[in-house]
Amino acid sequence: MSTRLRGASLVVATMAVSCMSTVASAQRMPDINGPKQAAQRAVDAENARLSAQTGQAVPTRRSGPAVTTTPPAAAATSRKAGTTAPASAAVDSSKHSLTREVFSYPAEARRDPYFSLILTEDLRPLLSDLKLVGILYAAAGGHSVAIMRDLQTNAQYRVNTGTTLGRLRVYQIRPRSVIFSIDEFGLSRQDSLVLVDSTQMRMR
Repeated sequence: MSTRLRGASLVVATMAVSCMSTVASAQRMPDINGPKQAAQRAVDAENARLSAQTGQAVPTRRSGPAVTTTPPAAAATSRKAGTTAPASAAVDSSKHSLTREVFSYPAEARRDPYFSLILTEDLRPLLSDLKLVGILYAAAGGHSVAIMRDLQTNAQYRVNTGTTLGRLRVYQIRPRSVIFSIDEFGLSRQDSLVLVDSTQMRMR
């Protein structure tokens, strides 16, 4: 009888131990890295097979970059530096001075650039309006005098070398002609007036 009781108690103890091991195994967390390790082993085996077939090393996949965490104290310091940066930038910007370029147009002794050239008297007289009526020629000293008449206004001009009439400037006075230098909006050319012999005109 005692042998039966001893056997029954042994069976009960065995069942209790098995039940406790089952409950403990059920309560343990499953291994998450198990499938990953199995897949990595499969990849390594495939790489080894390819390397044996081709004779070339198969590059292995590197692990991802490490994630660095910023301590709270460092984050607070960086935020504080970020808030003080605009203030320092504002202080530095106040040291710079702005210089504005100023343009001016001296109008003294200069004509109005917006006034029509057709209406201005600066262009008159024209060379076609002048007639050379006489020359007092001086061979030495450059004191020759030329006498001209404006056919439009009947005005008379006595000029020397260097005299300016509108756009005309007397360049040279010769015994029978006057050479003019004409300024035409930045371009300069020369033209002349010739003294006509009135006696020959009467004979004709």
